[in-house]
Amino acid sequence: MALGTTHCLLILYLGLALLTSIRNSFCNENDTECLSHSCQNNSTCKDASEDHSCPCADTALHLGKGCDEEPDPCVSSPCPGNATCVSAPGERGFLCRCPPGSSGAACDTADEACGAGPCQHGGVCRLGPAQPACVCPPGFAGSFCELDRDECASSPCRNGAVCRDGANGYACFCVPGYQGRHCDVEVDECASHPCGNGATCLNEIGRYACLCPRPYSGVNCELEIDECWSQPCLHGATCQDAVGAYFCDCAPGFLGERCEINTDECASEPCLHGGLCVDGADSYSCNCTGSGFTGTHCETPVPPCWSKPCHNNATCEDGADGYICHCWPGYTGAQCETDVDGCSSHPCQSGGQCVALSSETARGRGARRPSPSSRAQASGYACVCPPGLTGIHCEEDIDECSSSPCRNGGTCENSPGNYTCLCPLDTLPGAQYGGRDCSDILLGCTDRPCLHHGTCIPHLQDGQHGFRCLCPPGYTGSLCETVTTLSFEGDGFLWVTSDSAKDSGCNIALRFQTVQPTALLLFRGDRDGSMTLELLSGYVHLSVQVSNQSEVVLLVSHDTSDGEWHSVEVTFAEAVTLALLDPSCRGTCITRAPSPFGRGGSTCAFQNSFLGGLPEGTTPSGVALLDLDVSTVPHTPSFIGCLQDIQMGSNLITAENVTPGASLNVGAGCVRQDQCESQPCQHRGRCFNLWLSYRCDCYRPYQGPDCHGEYVAGRFGQDDSTGYAAFHLDETYGEDVTLSMFVRTHRPSGLLLIVGHSAYRHLRVWLERGRLAMLTPSSSKLLTKFVLSDGNVHLISLKIKPNKIELYQLSQNLGFISAPTWKFQSGDVLYIGGLPDRQETEVNGGFFKGCIQDIRLNNESLEFFPNSTSKAAHSAVLVNVTQGCPGDNVCEPNPCYNGGVCYALWDDFSCACPANTAGKTCQDVRWCELGPCPPGARCQQVPGGFECTANAVFNGQSSEIVFRSNGNITRELTNITFGFRTRVANAEILHAEKEPEFLNVSIRDSRLLFQLQSGNSFYRLSLTSSQSVDDGVWHQVTLSMTDPLAQASRWQMEMDHQTPPVTSVVATGSLSFLKEDVDICVGGRADGPVQGLQGCLSTIVVGGVHLSYFENVRGFLNKPQEEQFLKVSVNTVATGCLQLNACKSNPCLHGGHCEDTYSSHHCACPEGWSGPRCERDIDECLSDPCIHGNCSDRVAAYHCRCEPGYTGVNCEAGVDHCQSHQCASGATCISHAKGYSCRCPGNFTGKFCRHTRLPSAVCGNERTNFTCYSGGNCTEAQGEPRCVCAPGFAGQWCEEDVDECASNPCLHGGLCHDLLDRFQCVCDVAFTGPRCEMDRRNLC
Repeated sequence: MALGTTHCLLILYLGLALLTSIRNSFCNENDTECLSHSCQNNSTCKDASEDHSCPCADTALHLGKGCDEEPDPCVSSPCPGNATCVSAPGERGFLCRCPPGSSGAACDTADEACGAGPCQHGGVCRLGPAQPACVCPPGFAGSFCELDRDECASSPCRNGAVCRDGANGYACFCVPGYQGRHCDVEVDECASHPCGNGATCLNEIGRYACLCPRPYSGVNCELEIDECWSQPCLHGATCQDAVGAYFCDCAPGFLGERCEINTDECASEPCLHGGLCVDGADSYSCNCTGSGFTGTHCETPVPPCWSKPCHNNATCEDGADGYICHCWPGYTGAQCETDVDGCSSHPCQSGGQCVALSSETARGRGARRPSPSSRAQASGYACVCPPGLTGIHCEEDIDECSSSPCRNGGTCENSPGNYTCLCPLDTLPGAQYGGRDCSDILLGCTDRPCLHHGTCIPHLQDGQHGFRCLCPPGYTGSLCETVTTLSFEGDGFLWVTSDSAKDSGCNIALRFQTVQPTALLLFRGDRDGSMTLELLSGYVHLSVQVSNQSEVVLLVSHDTSDGEWHSVEVTFAEAVTLALLDPSCRGTCITRAPSPFGRGGSTCAFQNSFLGGLPEGTTPSGVALLDLDVSTVPHTPSFIGCLQDIQMGSNLITAENVTPGASLNVGAGCVRQDQCESQPCQHRGRCFNLWLSYRCDCYRPYQGPDCHGEYVAGRFGQDDSTGYAAFHLDETYGEDVTLSMFVRTHRPSGLLLIVGHSAYRHLRVWLERGRLAMLTPSSSKLLTKFVLSDGNVHLISLKIKPNKIELYQLSQNLGFISAPTWKFQSGDVLYIGGLPDRQETEVNGGFFKGCIQDIRLNNESLEFFPNSTSKAAHSAVLVNVTQGCPGDNVCEPNPCYNGGVCYALWDDFSCACPANTAGKTCQDVRWCELGPCPPGARCQQVPGGFECTANAVFNGQSSEIVFRSNGNITRELTNITFGFRTRVANAEILHAEKEPEFLNVSIRDSRLLFQLQSGNSFYRLSLTSSQSVDDGVWHQVTLSMTDPLAQASRWQMEMDHQTPPVTSVVATGSLSFLKEDVDICVGGRADGPVQGLQGCLSTIVVGGVHLSYFENVRGFLNKPQEEQFLKVSVNTVATGCLQLNACKSNPCLHGGHCEDTYSSHHCACPEGWSGPRCERDIDECLSDPCIHGNCSDRVAAYHCRCEPGYTGVNCEAGVDHCQSHQCASGATCISHAKGYSCRCPGNFTGKFCRHTRLPSAVCGNERTNFTCYSGGNCTEAQGEPRCVCAPGFAGQWCEEDVDECASNPCLHGGLCHDLLDRFQCVCDVAFTGPRCEMDRRNLC
């Protein structure tokens, strides 16, 4: 704390010293006036003077403070009498000016009193008792008022301020720190309270100083002193500064105000078992020496191995009851203290030589080798390993491949003591390498000796280059020259005999290619047994039969009849294995079964093998076949396709080693042709390649080998005739039956089929509203959603299952019905299209009209018109059923109206309608496309014609519109619909009256009112809306009978689709009385009790008939519809009313007020704006209001930028710059555009005529004569006289005083004072020098 106090005192002392230094610097600045060398003409500057003036050495001659003015010749009073001496240029340097009333050199000549106007600067001449006298204006003195009184002579400005003399006045320029007219008021810099945090403000000259309390500092005491600056906290603690204090956050283990106290962690005696506790910084440690324990707190007993009881560098392992020593080889004993003979157990492997190692002290001299442990002394043994091996017991093979001996991409294979390089086999052209390290270029394949794209493999053996060929499938031989592919063309075989003595193997392998799903690949056998390899449904199938044992059957479930190559192997061992070696085979392609042969038995005992088929009777050579067990002979069709690489045991079967005459329809190679390549199947039939032929699977209803033929359709109802077809069934079918057929029709009703007999109908299917329906006697009717009567061909199927019948369209299930199980019985009849009984047919939908084709009962075809080659299962009875599927000619007579052209379709027609007509028969005229309505109206299509609708604008005046029925309205008028918007609370909308019937729709007290009395009712119905309608919003209204079919009904009012509607209590009739000769008034009545509507009203619709505001207009189409209300009033209706408030979008800009006029809007624009939306700024300058100036347009105003010399709002007034002029000495002020100028009297000059004019000289000759003023000299140049002006003057006559201040020579805000041929700068207090160019602070 003492250190902090000392620190604060030091800061306070330094602050006071700094203030003193700053104050002295300001004082020094005030005393440096003489540093600028301002005293001239050998004058001497005295710093001690109060006004810092420069007393001159010759005060008689140099009168200025700066000793810079010329000597005054009038000091000696050279003029006699009352004459006044005036300084003037020339040899004399002065002129004598006489008092008023006298003249002459000695002023001894009397003049006429005040006659010549001798008084200057506006002085007034007065006659005195002795002589005239001048009464001078303020600020001037002298006999002639010629002297400008220097108000600064009395030094009115205080505190070092600069005084500037003016006309009849002066101005003081204060130094910083003072203010007031005479700079006598000191500025209180403390008035703004600049010092913060309770500091004391000291006001000084031009500045202030703050005395800061603890603990603050800074110019304004805004900075708090950081008590942590001296780092008072110890031992790594964190110091936190506070106001006038600090706090220490101690590190763990330390306490105290400054964290100076170290906590004793050993006070709790944490060390156990006599361990010594050593205190540390926020920690402690336990020295467990001599305690027998170890650990952080000496809590763990020392392990036995810590005493190192094991000898000879053995490894010690701690145990629960002691320790165990793990000895090095050659040592034994509980502590590995005994040296043993290590070679006695023959430890070295792989032929390694064992060398015993022993200590010299134990065994004396002997063979020694370095131990793997690198111990200085060791006992045991060492193994001397043969080349290529290493390890303690020579058990590790040295990797000879680690040095990468193989070159050119060869792969190194390590072996004991050796390595082998596997050189890359590159099938691409280029050099191939071989040899021990793959570094020798192999030349065996240079000539490409392998045929049939065989791969040549070169090699180098005993220095000789050679090769071998890897043959592709189908070839063998050293050069791949032998073909191993055989082509089987059907109904053939290949007989192979084998010699069991020479045949050492019984396994079979071959490749095959075929499209047959079922075929014989191989048969081997005799009476004792057989083996058959065949294709069944595309799967490879193996069956083995031996004597009376059970047949072994193996099957690989993978389709192989796809025309691709497939490999199959059969191996015999303890188990028979069938394997399909096919890359495309997925799943299990290998199957096994126990072998049926005994241990000595084998299929090799079968001497005869047949490939591709079996002969009939004898072989082609005439040799009788061996007797075969007939039950084992397969009946599989002969193979058609190709066999390849047939391996039977060790024998490879080729065309060359086949015994002549032992084959039939077998050839070398593989001849295959894609029989489907020419696309022989018509009508999208699917073609199957059968190797030597093809087969077509036809889409219904096509048939034949090439799907070219088609089942003949039956036409029902040709030209609206009635008929049917009947199929009599002569057999009984099972419980699962499918009945299907193609159906085409446009008629939405008709009987499709009935199954039954004369006494009972099992099943019925018919068309109802174009949809299929199905029914059985014991089920409910099924009516599907599928529409069949669209003129397209549809395949319909019935799947009859036990207890259920399903109905399909293609594969789409349309539904089912539950029915007891029944069967198609022999004697049942299938009726198609109708029944013999017309009445029963009508009950079941009527006779069918359309086409039915390709009826099938399961897979049996029921043909209407079978030909001689067809295999029709049942003959048909046909009544008015014709062949084919032609359509009726429905264009005769022409069904198209309005000139439409008919085009015949199948059982239908299409009308090409003229423009502006529509409908299937062109019956609908699109009237609105003809543009029948006048401008401003919307065309609306109505039945039989059109209406022109619009929203009308009503202004509330007498503008009623009268309608009347045309006498052709026959419909019942049960409702009224219309829309409107208004802002009036009472108005009439619709009125009609015919005693006693009455209709009125109006607005009363802001609500819509509907009144009606009609029919035989004695009551007048009245409905009032539940909401106000005078809000200017569009309202849509519907007035309707709740029961439009009744003679009298309650009425309801629905507005803006709100529910529930307002409903009347009483009932009344309809509006049918309006169909008579009744005037219907819309918008108000001329003599009505309520004013007419003011607002918008849509076209009113009464019972669907419009009250159009547009009568039939000349030049437009007349309305063709029969039922009309005619406009009988002759007044024109104003249309174009908007449903939305025209002001809703805020169209008026710039604050304009919007008024909704229903059909548009009107903007009342504020001042300065115009246009429909107040979007145009009115240019107030268009009227040229500025007389002497330029006009600038503004919002609702303008501004005139006046030309120089003019002022006023419109620049209409000239500026009189002479109102406040400073012209002296009686000069005349002349105002002009840029200011004013002073026209001086003859004896004065200068800008304000304040200087006595210098002597003038007359200059001229006989041609020119003028005067040079201001001391100018007359001279002649090039024969012409001219004035040579004195310094400080210019102009032709030297009449212009040059303003040396015009160039703003004074810097840093200095004030320029124009003098004769020079200027003087009055500088700011901080600057000095002739041009205020020097900063006083830089001079200290």
